[in-house]
Amino acid sequence: MDYIAKISALISLACTVLVLSGCATVVTRTTAFYTSDYTTSGSIFVIPADAEKNNSLEFASYKKRFEDKLSTNGYSIVTNANDAKYIAIVAFGIDNGKSSVVSMPLFGQTGGGTTYSSGTVYGTGGSASYSGSSYTMPTYGIVGSSTSSATTYTRAIALDIVEAKSLKTGKPKKIYEARVKSSGTCSVIAGVFNELLEAMFKEFPGDNGKTRLAEIPYKGEC
Repeated sequence: MDYIAKISALISLACTVLVLSGCATVVTRTTAFYTSDYTTSGSIFVIPADAEKNNSLEFASYKKRFEDKLSTNGYSIVTNANDAKYIAIVAFGIDNGKSSVVSMPLFGQTGGGTTYSSGTVYGTGGSASYSGSSYTMPTYGIVGSSTSSATTYTRAIALDIVEAKSLKTGKPKKIYEARVKSSGTCSVIAGVFNELLEAMFKEFPGDNGKTRLAEIPYKGEC
């Protein structure tokens, strides 16, 4: 490998490390369960699992995004719960985070380059001093590491769909439930909500009773 090729490989490796250490993607785990006769159709109304959030602007924003996904997947969105065949109950949250120490490699020159030498040569006719330099192709690699602390947060959203009429009896009949989680350095649910929602509705309704992994391109801000 010539000098230019080695430099290019080093830059590529460094860029890869930077991408992996950032928020290029959101890695998610989604699990869904539903009844054997479940179909993605019918009128539906979206409410929060926590009634206190019903009038919050945050929930209003998330509600619209859930409605868009449900509508895209066959449901008819209604604005009055009394007109709904189904009720979608949504929840979202984030934990307090877990701190850890992260080690990152440091890249640099490991050998080669210009070297200098000097000395004295002794012989029968006396002695003579000399000095000079030589050059060999430099090599590059990991020369050390640096450490820093990082906090990882677990973010989650949940969706339960129940028959609207069953709520009136006090015994909700659930027909669908989904849970999606991810862990990362973003400490606010709003920063990754779209990615979590995208994962939840990817291949909706999903394989019944199975967990699927997904890497969702990150387009948010934290």
